[in-house]
Amino acid sequence: QRTQTVNALRSHLAEYGIVAAQGRKVAELIAVVRDGDDARLPHLAREALGDLVAQIEALEERIKRLDSRMVRHAREDETARRLTSIPGIGAIGATALAAMVPNPHGFAS
Repeated sequence: QRTQTVNALRSHLAEYGIVAAQGRKVAELIAVVRDGDDARLPHLAREALGDLVAQIEALEERIKRLDSRMVRHAREDETARRLTSIPGIGAIGATALAAMVPNPHGFAS
């Protein structure tokens, strides 16, 4: 959802010739929406795009909350904690694996 909303913001701003590099450069785009320069971006467009910015920020906050919950769960759950000892598997991956295979004792190894 976050990626989808960021892509919508990118495409709408591109209509006005405002482009930022791909990747985590969304802060640059948000700054354009908030800078108040009506010569660069019309007021009505700025107002409409402000809603997209609010959505992106709400999604980022939600993602942070969920990430921290998963990390906390990985520390508390024995299975997830053991999975994080495997190189390349972090707290989020371990939590996802533990959720997909709730009873690891069902496997021979």
